Amino acid sequence: MVQAKKDEVRKEIEYAALKVFYEKGFVDAKMSDIANEINISVGNIYTYFKNKKDLFYAVVPPDLVDYLKKVLVDTIHFDNQNLFEAETDSERKTALLQEQVDVLRKYRNQIIIIFEKNKGTIYTNAKNELVETMIETKKAYLKKQYKHYEIGMEEHLILLDILAHNVIDMNLDLLKRDMSEDSRKQIFEALYVYRLYGMKSLSE
Repeated sequence: MVQAKKDEVRKEIEYAALKVFYEKGFVDAKMSDIANEINISVGNIYTYFKNKKDLFYAVVPPDLVDYLKKVLVDTIHFDNQNLFEAETDSERKTALLQEQVDVLRKYRNQIIIIFEKNKGTIYTNAKNELVETMIETKKAYLKKQYKHYEIGMEEHLILLDILAHNVIDMNLDLLKRDMSEDSRKQIFEALYVYRLYGMKSLSE
């Protein structure tokens, strides 16, 4: 019973912390703000967490960024390997899309914190790192000639950098909007189709 109560209090602290970090960012959030959310003493928080940084990374863990990269890399590989195929693995495509939707739904606040409220944390360069991952993954699929335009490698990498930033910004915009999860899912799927077939015209 005692351990169950401790686990419950810890979860309440983490829930309150995520709310405060989302609203104020890491630097401006105070332990007293978190304590006030659930009407406990600041000292009680220190029973469970060494300091604010320890609490922050408990609710916004570094392995979440690694997971985001993995999901994105898997999707880029699949999309580029199947871009011109008449018959694609629809089950795999559906599974990848659902995995992305689930990640955005489950970790919505954490993702916004990582990319937009990251001052004072290890995530200050998270957006650029994700862009670099997207570009490096896409490089394997670049061709020397394209049907619709002529472009050198240097220019192509600049183009990919612009598009990658745009993809992240579109999804962050969607995550920040106040709407039902069903609506968010529908719009995300529409953005995925737009991104895929818009990019397809640049890959021919």
